[in-house]
Amino acid sequence: MASEITEQYLKVVYNLTEDGVAAKTTDMAKTLGVTPASVTQMLHKLARDGYVKHEPYRGTVLSPKGKRLAKKIARRHRILERFLNDVVGVGVDVGHDQACKMEHSLGKEAEETLCKMMNHPLYCPHGKKIPKCERAVECEKCIEDGVRLSDLEEGNEAVVSHLVSRDKEELCRILAMGFVPGTRLRIEKKLPMGGPIIVDLRGARIAIAREIGAVLHVTRQGSG
Repeated sequence: MASEITEQYLKVVYNLTEDGVAAKTTDMAKTLGVTPASVTQMLHKLARDGYVKHEPYRGTVLSPKGKRLAKKIARRHRILERFLNDVVGVGVDVGHDQACKMEHSLGKEAEETLCKMMNHPLYCPHGKKIPKCERAVECEKCIEDGVRLSDLEEGNEAVVSHLVSRDKEELCRILAMGFVPGTRLRIEKKLPMGGPIIVDLRGARIAIAREIGAVLHVTRQGSG
């Protein structure tokens, strides 16, 4: 397993070479806040490990092995930035610093959940494209997975999959109610005439409006 510093270096090379130009040692040093000599030393190690191809005075590019890992880290970082900015409300610069700390420990399942919850964002707050995940399923199909909570019947059990909303305040409100992706729930009662839906969420009975039920997408687990 690659170390955090290896992942950090590979992500920087990835960012600097997205336009097809080799990464310069001086640019890497400026981005990482270290000396060019330290960068050169680390690049030699990464080259020995098969992550990059480094030529003095010509720059550094990622090998296929390095690019696979770098894309994963860049994807996690940019998804976290999007989440921190759009859902948590953290500023762009602070969100970047926080994402740098969190990207190395974010698991695959959590990454997929965040991506679904935010309806598969295409760009990070800085305008950089978020690399696609390695799943064979197209993003559009992934979004379509599951059913709306409002379409379930009384007694149905399900797990929250994702929220289909571009409204930041609405997303925060629903998440604050406890409807976090991965949470199990049960439909207790659907009141007539378009009335609210009574949901058992972790032992608590919550009444939600039909409009919220249409935003919440779930994976059906069974019925009572």
